[in-house]
Amino acid sequence: MTRRFLIATASLLFVASPVLAQRGVGLLDSEGRVSFDHFHTWQEVHGIMESWAWMYPDLTELYPIGKSYLGVDLMLMEVTNEATGPAEDKPAIYLDGGIHAAELTGSEVALYTLGYLLNNYGTDPVVTELLDTRAFYIRPKFNPDGSNLVLTTDQSLRSTVHPVDEDFDGAFDEDPSEDLDGDGWITRMRVPDPEGDACADPADGRIMHPRGEAPSGAHCYRVFPEGIDNDGDGRHSEDGTGGIDMNRNFPRNWDRWHRQPGAGDFPLSEPETYATVKFLNEHRNVAFIIHGHTSGGFVYRLPSASAPSLFNTTDLELILDLSAFYTESTGRPVVPSATHPTEHRYGTLITFGYWDHGVIGWVPEYSPGPESWVPDANDDGEIDESDWHAYNDSAFGGAYFSDWTPFEHPQLGAVEIGGWHRKFWGQNPPAELLLSEVEQQVPWFLHVASRTPLISMSDPRVTAMAENRYRVEVTVSNEGDLATHLTERGHVGRALDDGRLIHQVVAPPTVTLEIEGGRIVEGGDGPLPGGRTTIPHLAGGN
Repeated sequence: MTRRFLIATASLLFVASPVLAQRGVGLLDSEGRVSFDHFHTWQEVHGIMESWAWMYPDLTELYPIGKSYLGVDLMLMEVTNEATGPAEDKPAIYLDGGIHAAELTGSEVALYTLGYLLNNYGTDPVVTELLDTRAFYIRPKFNPDGSNLVLTTDQSLRSTVHPVDEDFDGAFDEDPSEDLDGDGWITRMRVPDPEGDACADPADGRIMHPRGEAPSGAHCYRVFPEGIDNDGDGRHSEDGTGGIDMNRNFPRNWDRWHRQPGAGDFPLSEPETYATVKFLNEHRNVAFIIHGHTSGGFVYRLPSASAPSLFNTTDLELILDLSAFYTESTGRPVVPSATHPTEHRYGTLITFGYWDHGVIGWVPEYSPGPESWVPDANDDGEIDESDWHAYNDSAFGGAYFSDWTPFEHPQLGAVEIGGWHRKFWGQNPPAELLLSEVEQQVPWFLHVASRTPLISMSDPRVTAMAENRYRVEVTVSNEGDLATHLTERGHVGRALDDGRLIHQVVAPPTVTLEIEGGRIVEGGDGPLPGGRTTIPHLAGGN
C-alpha cells in the first residue's frame, strides 16, 4: 500500500557528471561550501549546482524547467532525502530569487539556502528532519539574462532583457545609460546651473542635497544619468534595456500597461514566468512560496495584487502567525503588499499562488539600506551621507563612490561625472557584507517548512471476507501544523447536492492500494482508477 499526498508530473532530470561538476571548481571548498565574497553570475551558480548534484546524489535532483528569453536553462534543484520518498510525495517549499535583474541579493539568499541544507544534512537535526519529511524546490536564478547583464555591464534593468519601447517613439532600447568616462561604473552627471535642483555641500562637495535642503552658499547643478541623448528627444537614458516587469506578468489579476506598467502584452508572455507557472501547476505539493527580492529589509505579505477587502480574514491570521518568526529572528517587519482597494499591483506571483493554488507566499525584500549598517561616524544620532562617506572610505577604501570628475560631454559641454555605486550601496549590500545578510534569512525558511501539513498512514489492517475477498483499512493522519488544504482559499470548491465538495482549489489527499495476484473490487466512497481513493482534507495542529 502506498500513499500519495499530492500528485505531481515529473520534469526532465539533469544529473551532473564529474566533468560537468568542474564548472564549480574554485567556487566550492572540499566540503562543498561556497564563499559569499562576491555576487555570482548564472554560469557560476549553475556550476555550483552541478557540483552539488554530483556531491549529494541522494539529496538532489537538478533539472531545467524551461529556457530564458536568451535561451539559458532555467535551472531548479530539488532537495530532499530520496531514501524517505521522492520530493513530489512530500510537502514542499518553493524558493527563488532574482526575478528583478539588479536585485542580486535574492539570488544569493536562494543559493546560500541551498548550500545550507546540503552541507548540514546529517549533522543539524532540524535540517535532517526537514529533508527526511519535506522537500525544497530552489531556483537561485529566476532571470539569468538580466542578472548577468547587471553583473557584467553595470547597465540598469528592471527585469527581463526582452526589448520594449519605453518612450513610445517606435524604437526599442535605443537610449540606455552609458559609461562615458570608462571607469566601469554608470553613475550620474552634474552640470553647473544656479537654478539647478541639486546642490553640492560646501563642506564636502561629493554630497548632493535637494535644492530646498542645501546649506547656504552651495553650488547648484542639473543632474542626469550618465550617458548621452541617443535618440535626440531631449531626455537622457529613458529607454534602456528591457522594460517588462515579470512580477506583473502572472495570470491572476493581470492588467494591461495603462493600469500596470511593465505587465507585458499578455499574462505569461515571458518564458521565465510561463515556466514558473507550469512548474507550480505540475507540483501541487508546494505548500509555501518564498519569492526573493531586494531591497529594503522587510517582507511583503499577502494580499498583493487584490483589494484587501477580498482577502479571507482567517487566512490573514494564519499569514500573520507564520510571519511572526521572521520579525523575531531578524528584527525586520512583515508588511502588507496591498493596502488600497484599487491602487495595488497586478499580476504578481504570490497572488497567483494564493488564488489559484491556495498557497501562501511572501516577497522578502532583502538588504536594508545603508542606514542600517553604516555606523554613526560623527555621533550625532543619525545616519546621513557624511557617515556613508566616512564608512566607505574607512572600511572599503572609497570603492563604492566615484569622485566627481570633469568630462567634456558631446551634448552638454563641461560636466562632472561621479556618485554612488547604488547597485552595491543601497539596492544590494557591499560584497563584503553579503554573507551576514544572506545567512540570517535561513531560520525563518526552516520554520515555515516545519509548519507544512505532514501526512502519515498506519500499517494496513487486513480482514478476510467471504468468497476469497479481503478488506484493507488504514488510518491516515495529518501530523503537521497546517490543514491539508493549506488555507481557507484552498478549501474552496463546488458543492454537490449531497454536500460534498469537488474541484477544490487544493485537491484532497489520495490513498492508493497496490496489490499483486488479485483485483480491486471497491474502494470506499467512489473508487478511482488504479485503486486510488480520495479522502477528505485533514485538519492540522494549528
